[in-house]
Amino acid sequence: MSTIFSKRPLGVTVRGLVYLIEGSIAIFCGVSLSTLTQYITTYINRFSERHEISILLQILNSDLSHVLIILLIMAGGAGIIIGIGLLKGKRWAWRITIIQTLLSVSVGLIYFTHPYTSDPTSKLLGTSSELIIGIVIICYFYQPRIRAYFNGLSKA
Repeated sequence: MSTIFSKRPLGVTVRGLVYLIEGSIAIFCGVSLSTLTQYITTYINRFSERHEISILLQILNSDLSHVLIILLIMAGGAGIIIGIGLLKGKRWAWRITIIQTLLSVSVGLIYFTHPYTSDPTSKLLGTSSELIIGIVIICYFYQPRIRAYFNGLSKA
């Protein structure tokens, strides 16, 4: 039985590109938030008499904004690394994708069962779509030809 290196499946390419795009957006948001925080607080200070604005100012001026910036940049970097790993057929990227998808579906189900959300229709639609997409990703990534790609070999 001969083996050859497999061509990257289209779904893997799409998922890898989605990770790259999400990672880039997260890094962009983190850098933008760190750069624009001072400008935003200066602008919003003019409206500080409103309660919502006052809360936003407290968040922007607190350590929480710094934590958010760090988390966005770290998550973005991780997304880019995972995306590149998927595109290169790395087994660790396959594992992380499965784990991340399972966690995403779990969080969605927990959110769905949470009784204190205001709009049950959007909750149902959001959770349903997240669950369907998660199941599709997991089933796709467990197909033998996809697993073969991540093992570096495909049956001829």
